[in-house]
Parts: sequence; C-alpha cells; structure tokens
Amino acid sequence: MIMLVLGLFIVAGLSALLLLVRGLRRQVDSLQAEIAAARIAGVLDKVDPVL
Repeated sequence: MIMLVLGLFIVAGLSALLLLVRGLRRQVDSLQAEIAAARIAGVLDKVDPVL
C-alpha cells in the first residue's frame, strides 16, 4: 500500500515537472518571438548575445 502511494506521488511529481517545463519553454518561445518582432519593427536594434 505504501509503495503504491509512493509511486503515485512520484508519477504526480514527474507530471507536474513536465508541465512546468512545457510552460517555461512556451514562455521563452513567446519572448523570443516578441523580441524578433521588435527587431523587425526597429524598436530593438541591439543584438543580444544571450539569445
């Protein structure tokens, strides 16, 4: 019984971690697209070496 509960906690933790990573990746992609659009519009001219 304890092993089942422990297994369910592990699965729930991995699922939450997966959702967190997917959300962070989506935010980074959105930010990169926004920066690219600002560069095209001429608002942001300096190239950022981090991105």
